[in-house]
Amino acid sequence: MSIKLCLGTACSISPGLDCSKYEEQYQELYKPLLSNLYNLVELPFTLFMSGPFLEWIEHKHPEFFMLIEEMIARTQLEVLGGGYYTPYFPMISPSDRVGQTELLTTSIRKQFGKRPRGAWLPASAWDPSLISSFCTCGIEYLLMDKVMLETSGFPGVNGLSPVTLEDSGKTVIALPLDNRYKTLERYSPKSFLDALQSSDIDRDEITVIVFFDQTSIPGLFTATEGSSSWIERFLSSISRSNIPIELTSPGKLLKTRIPNHKAYISTGMSPYDYEEIPAPEDIRILARTSVKQHLINSNNIMRLYSKMMYVTILVNQVRGDKARKKTAREEVWRSQYCETFRLLNGIESPESRVLRTLAYKNLLMAEKSTRIRGVFSPSIVCTDFDMDSIKEYLCQLDKVNMYVHTYGGKIFELDVFSVYRNFCDTSIPSSGLFIDHFFSMNALKRLSRGILPDEPDVFSCSIYQEQSIDRNKCEIQLKTNGTFGSLQQPLSLRKQYLFRNEGIQVQYILKNDSPLKLTGVFVTELDFSLINGKKNKQPEIVVYSEDIRKESGVIQAGFDDVSWIQLLDPCSNCTMTIEANENPSVSVFPIILESKTLGSKEKTQKIDGVRVFLYWKVDLSSNYETEKTVFLKLSC
Repeated sequence: MSIKLCLGTACSISPGLDCSKYEEQYQELYKPLLSNLYNLVELPFTLFMSGPFLEWIEHKHPEFFMLIEEMIARTQLEVLGGGYYTPYFPMISPSDRVGQTELLTTSIRKQFGKRPRGAWLPASAWDPSLISSFCTCGIEYLLMDKVMLETSGFPGVNGLSPVTLEDSGKTVIALPLDNRYKTLERYSPKSFLDALQSSDIDRDEITVIVFFDQTSIPGLFTATEGSSSWIERFLSSISRSNIPIELTSPGKLLKTRIPNHKAYISTGMSPYDYEEIPAPEDIRILARTSVKQHLINSNNIMRLYSKMMYVTILVNQVRGDKARKKTAREEVWRSQYCETFRLLNGIESPESRVLRTLAYKNLLMAEKSTRIRGVFSPSIVCTDFDMDSIKEYLCQLDKVNMYVHTYGGKIFELDVFSVYRNFCDTSIPSSGLFIDHFFSMNALKRLSRGILPDEPDVFSCSIYQEQSIDRNKCEIQLKTNGTFGSLQQPLSLRKQYLFRNEGIQVQYILKNDSPLKLTGVFVTELDFSLINGKKNKQPEIVVYSEDIRKESGVIQAGFDDVSWIQLLDPCSNCTMTIEANENPSVSVFPIILESKTLGSKEKTQKIDGVRVFLYWKVDLSSNYETEKTVFLKLSC
């Protein structure tokens, strides 16, 4: 038995970080990697470099490219292609797949004079429709988790040799990627070598491709005092091995291959890309789990994905201005970075919030590029925006977007183009503006102390029916019905939205449809995303309550007889002012994000936004109604 072993890694930088972080990453990871590879001439290596990484290196460390060019010239290094902004390919449209792949191919060919033949798939995220897109781009092979190959059920396909994949008459070769060794430094050179030699002794030749995580680079390539590095000890062990081990690269590997087995690999992703290494019995299931599972697990990520799909449609509809269309399309591509659509352990973190805020910024810049001055006109579009089989109302004005969902009758997206922010995007799963509630009088004491009631309410989970829509005036009128309390008293709520560039006016008419008196608390909830500004400046709240002006940070508090409340977002310098025709009582709750510092058990807390509850005590006789109007003013 002989073993063909390919080693490599993927180099990328996360968007939204400070330049000093990129420099630190370069000095700790990429510089030691390349300098050691340059000296280890006998070690063939494979490298994937994302587009943003290439851009940053070109501006800050062009000497990096000189070393790569020399190693390519001596056939030591192979550079893979793929998506320019490292997207999960199954999540994006076919045109974006081709566009991102061609953009990275062009960049690599420009820098190194050679076109890549292979592609890197983040998390081995796969869909058979990718074959056609890769063939269009001239990609001949790709790396895929070996578990996805060996669980396909086809004869001879065991994850130890290349496999030919076909779709609609087009083919691409999948090379088995062994993700068990992503953290290769955890193994000693001897234990890794023993694991390779025990792979499958009944075969004449096996293929093992290991792409270790970039965080493993220091542990593999840094030598300690008085001893050699991990990789040097491994190369020394190979020379003493009883079984022939040939170090090679994917491109060289395919030049000497006999005809491959054929297989059909359905939608899936690497089971080792999940937060914890799964138990063996789960591997087959996880390998057949679509990467879109990340969307279903988070309402916030699903909303971002819906926005990306919608803006992609808008960009594709641009005609007659190629430069405008190209600019808009590249902004969409920037929003497709794979880690944006993934939550570690399904929990929001400050890092995930930064990525999502940046993605919304890119998408709003793309959307603005599609609006031609003099042609665009304000409108209300009725469409199934978030792909839940229910139509939403998209009010699109010159300066803002307001998207209304009939589930709960709330605004679930508030885009301000002057600062490219969605102020409804918070870390809580079902955030929005003007979320309606009706509680019993028992909730009044809790709300007055700044505590959320734990009882079920009436309207927040109701489906609102359209009563009328005026596209010229940008008005929508909705209505819903519900029952309240142990007596199941029927009541109804009419809700009229009036949209303007300066803000939103919402009129409520609550009616008691029961023969009995209705007593309770009517509440409307507004959730805002607030982000720290420069020098970690905190969001601020100003409340004019009981004829006294009160200023504070975002803390849990309750106020009575509120004339107005003002929220300041220090990141964008936007101010949101809330008023009502009848002074409400107000409860304020901060939205907190918790995170752990690497290597520490202590949690740090960060303000991510604020939940504002406006509430009024309601006493209605049978067939009587009450009217409340709330104004939200935006100043950016």
